[in-house]
Amino acid sequence: MMKENFRISHSLAQTIVDAAKEVVGKDINFIQLDGKIIASTDPSRIGSFHEAAFQVKEKRTVVEVSENNTFKGTKKGINYPVMIDQQMLGIIGISGDPEECKSLGFLLTKITEVLIKEQTMADKVYSLDELRSSIVRMLIFEDEKNNASMRDYLQQLQYELEEVAFVSVIHIHGLNNPSSLPVNMHDILLKQGIKLFTYLFPNQYAIIVNESQYETTVQILKTYFDSMQISCSIGIGSISALEELATSYKHAKFALKYALAKQVRVCEYTKLDLEMIMENIDPHIRNDYALKLVGKLSEAERTLLHTYYKYNLSLKETAAELFIHKNTLQYRLDKIAEKTKVNPREYHDSVKLYIALLLQTL
Repeated sequence: MMKENFRISHSLAQTIVDAAKEVVGKDINFIQLDGKIIASTDPSRIGSFHEAAFQVKEKRTVVEVSENNTFKGTKKGINYPVMIDQQMLGIIGISGDPEECKSLGFLLTKITEVLIKEQTMADKVYSLDELRSSIVRMLIFEDEKNNASMRDYLQQLQYELEEVAFVSVIHIHGLNNPSSLPVNMHDILLKQGIKLFTYLFPNQYAIIVNESQYETTVQILKTYFDSMQISCSIGIGSISALEELATSYKHAKFALKYALAKQVRVCEYTKLDLEMIMENIDPHIRNDYALKLVGKLSEAERTLLHTYYKYNLSLKETAAELFIHKNTLQYRLDKIAEKTKVNPREYHDSVKLYIALLLQTL
């Protein structure tokens, strides 16, 4: 039975919308009963007011929005009441054409229900796996702290957690549902000495590792999954005090986002410099700049540029990586210069294009 005073924390709401977008492929918003959007896959909407949420709250039913701005602060889509044990906890919505979104509604509400119920089971721990999962969730999700329970769980797990640790998020590629996850991920993590981890719907694992094991763990994450033929990307968060591991988790997700965009196995937050500065630029300004510079380029042209920068503007190495002749590469770079009015073969222009591509990954 859901506690009467249970509420959805900002971190849990963001986890829900991120997981839902992974499955349904559309922007998702989570709205409080007062109409404030507290989590969204579109960062620019967080904190804004959503008038259609009041309609959902009053009618306790689904509300469709057929045109943008039909209600204050709304876009086209469908909004659903989040109900657990007949208690409304908020509103969740899919952005897009209502007719197209209808078929995704049941899946969206079920994902939300599963993730909320997972969080409410923190006090009902029976197995070692549930113990380790509860510890991780208490540490990485804000508003979920219960230090007394955590110490008790660590004692039962017989694991010594240092005062300083870090979070890493492992994203398994090519999975559309939990049943597709490698059945041996649990054993793989334990075999590598990783004792604190939890599954995050639909295809991720969050792990917590002591600071003293940082270098060893990074090396394991870089090499071991290849040997097991598991396709994944991994973000490694900052080293933090235990009470600040929610921040390390956010940093791990940011590093993962970069790893996915760059198609690399592992990205460490502590080794990101320019990317961290850019993350703090207003999203609208980032988008406008990127669109102005590389908005007209095709996916193949953007891939070519990413490869070009990967090899430090080396024509020879870029051509070899792309399996094309050096003259063909020069021709395509010239075509990019024509489209963008910025020449990737000139240093200052190349920096502009590099920044624009980087902004698209944030």
